[in-house]
Amino acid sequence: MGSGVTDPTLSPLTPHHDASPPVKGLTRGQWQRLTLPIMTTVLIAAMLAFLVLSFVQGGAVTREIEQAPSLDLTPVLASVNCAAAAPAPAERARCLEWKVSVLLEEHTINRRYHQANVALLVRVTVKYLGFLTGMLMSLVGAVFVLGRLTEASSKVGAQGPFGEFTIATVSPGLILALLGTVLMITTVLTNPPTDVSDGNVYLNPPPVTAAR
Repeated sequence: MGSGVTDPTLSPLTPHHDASPPVKGLTRGQWQRLTLPIMTTVLIAAMLAFLVLSFVQGGAVTREIEQAPSLDLTPVLASVNCAAAAPAPAERARCLEWKVSVLLEEHTINRRYHQANVALLVRVTVKYLGFLTGMLMSLVGAVFVLGRLTEASSKVGAQGPFGEFTIATVSPGLILALLGTVLMITTVLTNPPTDVSDGNVYLNPPPVTAAR
């Protein structure tokens, strides 16, 4: 006659037919209960670290964007007196036109390099958050492997110019650690362009006189 008593050493996360060998005399259920505080602490610490570091990085990027360096030619232009330097009306008009062109060129340069600065900061932030996310995924996956958590068999595969591979495992932690590693490698190797092309917009270069 069968007994209706349930073995307390069996974990609800693991099927009853699992026959993996014990760890140092402990059954799987006992080992999971032993490592449960460690897993809980690591998961909470990883979540808090991600939130805090993301908030700090976002604040730093916002401050850098708002306090971008700028070019100021106002003192130089103030020292140029068009009325004294060009007594003729036509020359005075050209002098004023030149001062306006210089101001427009100054604004263009400031905006151009501000945009480049923003693009660089965004690229660094994306790489930082991507690497941090991949590292936390690998850490959480390692914790799952340490806790010997198993589920139904899962497959992860990829195909591309580098070849094709497939991984089948019953450990969700192994897949999570693999995906985290791939994310970290992809983040490090991906570099969006942040080049700046300089050139005159409002100020024309002086004409070149050919030597005779």
